[in-house]
Amino acid sequence: MRLDKRRLILILLVAFIFGLTMVTAQKQEARDENVVADFSVSDVPADDGSGLMLSWTPLDRSKRIIEYRVYRGIKPDQLFYLETIQVNPKSGVASDVMYYYDNSASELSDVSFPAKLKLEKGQPSNGILYRNPPRDLEFTASLLDHFQMISLSNRNHFYKRSKEVIVDPDAEEISSFAGLKANQQTVLGFLKPGSTYYYTVVAVDERQRLLPNAPVQSGSPIPNRPDPSPALHSVILEDSGELRFEWEYPIYKSSLVQYRIWQMANMPGENWDAMKDELVSLEGMGRPVAQGAVGGGVLPNYTKVEVGEAIAGFKSSAFVLELIDAYGASSFSPLSQPRLLNSDALPPRTEFWVEDKPNDKGDRLSVVWDHPIIFVVKTTSLNKENTRLRVNYQLNKTENQEVSDIWFSFYDPETDTELSTINEFYQDDSIILKLPEDYDFKKGVKVKITMAGTPEIPEDYVIEQDLVYDPGMMALLPSKALYRNGRDVSRVFNVVYRRYMHSPAWRLIMKNTSFDNSLDVTIPYGTNAQKLIQGISYAKGDSMIMHIVGAEGVQRTSRPLISRERKAPVTLMSHEVDFLWDQENEVLVSTSLFEDRAREMHEKAIAAANAAITELEAQKVGADEATLAALNAQIERQQAILDTYTKNETVQHALNTGNNGLRIKQVLKAFDGFMRSQSFMVVKTDSKGLFVESEPLMDDGKIAYYMPESNWFDNNKWVTLFTTLLFVGIVVVFVSLAKRGRDLYIRPIAGLQEIDNAIGRATEMGRPMLYCMGNGSISDVATIASMGILGLVARRAAEYDTKLIVPCYDYIIMPIAQEIVREAHYAVGRPDTYDRNNVFYLTNVQFAYVAGVNGIMIRERMATNFFLGYFAAEALLMTETGNTVGAVQIAGTDAVTQIPFFITTCDYTLIGEELYAASAYLNREPMLLGTLKAQDYFKFFILSIVIVGAILSSFEITGLTTLLPEK
Repeated sequence: MRLDKRRLILILLVAFIFGLTMVTAQKQEARDENVVADFSVSDVPADDGSGLMLSWTPLDRSKRIIEYRVYRGIKPDQLFYLETIQVNPKSGVASDVMYYYDNSASELSDVSFPAKLKLEKGQPSNGILYRNPPRDLEFTASLLDHFQMISLSNRNHFYKRSKEVIVDPDAEEISSFAGLKANQQTVLGFLKPGSTYYYTVVAVDERQRLLPNAPVQSGSPIPNRPDPSPALHSVILEDSGELRFEWEYPIYKSSLVQYRIWQMANMPGENWDAMKDELVSLEGMGRPVAQGAVGGGVLPNYTKVEVGEAIAGFKSSAFVLELIDAYGASSFSPLSQPRLLNSDALPPRTEFWVEDKPNDKGDRLSVVWDHPIIFVVKTTSLNKENTRLRVNYQLNKTENQEVSDIWFSFYDPETDTELSTINEFYQDDSIILKLPEDYDFKKGVKVKITMAGTPEIPEDYVIEQDLVYDPGMMALLPSKALYRNGRDVSRVFNVVYRRYMHSPAWRLIMKNTSFDNSLDVTIPYGTNAQKLIQGISYAKGDSMIMHIVGAEGVQRTSRPLISRERKAPVTLMSHEVDFLWDQENEVLVSTSLFEDRAREMHEKAIAAANAAITELEAQKVGADEATLAALNAQIERQQAILDTYTKNETVQHALNTGNNGLRIKQVLKAFDGFMRSQSFMVVKTDSKGLFVESEPLMDDGKIAYYMPESNWFDNNKWVTLFTTLLFVGIVVVFVSLAKRGRDLYIRPIAGLQEIDNAIGRATEMGRPMLYCMGNGSISDVATIASMGILGLVARRAAEYDTKLIVPCYDYIIMPIAQEIVREAHYAVGRPDTYDRNNVFYLTNVQFAYVAGVNGIMIRERMATNFFLGYFAAEALLMTETGNTVGAVQIAGTDAVTQIPFFITTCDYTLIGEELYAASAYLNREPMLLGTLKAQDYFKFFILSIVIVGAILSSFEITGLTTLLPEK
């Protein structure tokens, strides 16, 4: 017996262990199914060593994933939230692999981040996933070795709230930084080449559950060889002896710093393509003919070389573009075979001008290089014979350009016979073209466009297009060609560059097609400051700990605290800032955020200039003429620097202000003055080596710089101001008349006239009334208007001692409605009849509210129903129920879709603005009555303007139409 019990216990124990193993295995299998698979981290190719690429296989859409979260850290057991990739839970991810590129700035500290380490939701105490990095600069200091950090702060915080942090107060030459606290900035971080980073990806389902994370993977970004240029275009102008080159930049171009163009022996292109990726240098294979800066792809992508009579030696050559990055690595473009052309193949030089954008806040300029451009974008047939076409066009112009008339002339492309001419005197972006009845629609149409306007447009300015029949669309569509004065400009681009006052480099803004005639350039006001973080300091005990980034890495130093020194952790940044550009001497003046350091910098600059002049003067003794000329040029340069620091009034005034706050204001004003002043250049090019630079705009013999100006008034709104004053005047007049007792006529509104009869009926029948304000909120105009009517209805109900029930849809409206009804009872001297329980909150669920109101109407057997306010789909259900109980119903709403239902089911309906006018109609208050009459007369004024405008437009007089604002 005992043996059987032991066997039974053993069998049960084995069964329990087996069952537990199976359950654990199933859970592990389910867990494995929810883990992101094939997660890997690799280096981003062809970059500067600041990017890593993450890839993984997304989960099946049956998992209902709404997002994937990426976590990153410098240790595998401590990963912080980095980014979220949103996913549609219904459709999932279409591709088999998802990618995330960590190659841009990410936030390492922000005021919205937690103050201390905080585990991600659902993580155990020993979990590895954390929310954002803590807003603790002591922790951020531990990341200095792994990230290049930038401080992004409000400009006023940096310039006016930075505190000076001295490295060593006992040193002979004081070295200091500007310090900002964590809550005054956002710290951004870029990956550093060679550092190791750890990543994982977590899927989040639609119940906001974080599924198990993918296995942690690591990666190290390394600088790579840059991608080669996709194409180099070379042109030889035989008559002028010029080599012209234009090239395209690769996708990853931010690390590029220099280009070099090599003359090579001609060879088959496939041979060069096979060997170019293995080459490190072209020394010995060719000779350089041009080189220059690239600036990360923002500097001009073209150059020209004048070789004169030696041009013949280049005709049989090929050319290669070498792109060089910041680490010295190179890549080589495909071979370019030069085109042999003459100067007459060059596009015409662009003549452009710069306009201040009117009616703005002072942050935009317009670079304009042509008259208004008009072109056809599509056509639509309006009849089956294809003889009536709607032609849609686009008009590109600046706000300072006005087009009064456009003439569209349509021709037969085969015979050049004129088919129709249309004068578009009011531009609405479409015209109606009537073709002859016997015209073959499929032949296409040629259109010539001329125009008149201000500034004056030349009569010979003609734009032409060919409208070609497209069998697929079965319509006339414009061809790719666009002819301006007989020349095809569809393949010519206008590239706009800008230059700052303190820099000689032209920087790309945008490449524009010839379908555009201008470019709006935004020059924003300075609001933020970006500064490279050079270290972090914080107090610990009686010591100040400093982590300072140097050439050999991050150095940790410690020194005793200085008396009254701020102990809060701060980021350390350079206190030197640009101050002023002396345009006369062409000198950039720098200063410091701190007054003492600013004086030191000023004195050092003067001393350095004097020392340089003395040394250069000494070198002039015994020098030859060439050396003497070079020395004199250097002396002039140093003298210009000296004059700027000693004679410039702005510099001297700021230095002697005596108040650092006022000095910083002057620094910011002067800084904005030269940073927001820009010069422009427009390059006309075919993108294949034929380019012409515009002449620089000059002002008194110097290059002109432009800064946008803010406008106090919007000149498009003068009519608006006039009509506003007119309306105010009308209101004042009618309110005054109403106050003097003048009987102002208001047309009878049946629904309002019958309110007394409806209330009287309920009183006679001894049954209650229902007042429903709909499902609107307190912000709806219809609800506010309904409240005004409620007060009047409640007063009549109190006078007749009739029960009034008000079920509220919004709990915020309920106490307001209660107060309105209470005041009505008190106003007629019947406070004893007020019952606050008759005004109550029902529900804010649409059809539950309908059910509740319908139930009240049926149980209470309502005699009168008022439906006044905003209503939606529930309107018909409630009014039909009111009909079944035999109630008199008065309704009103501004919801256009519900008005038909009210008209068919209610006895009286207030339509649209009648609801708004009800309060004035019922209580006859002078203020409301005068405003209502003023609105009526103002509507009559608007209607008169519409009629007059229509009549004038019929006679092609559009002055009144254009006078009115468009929006």
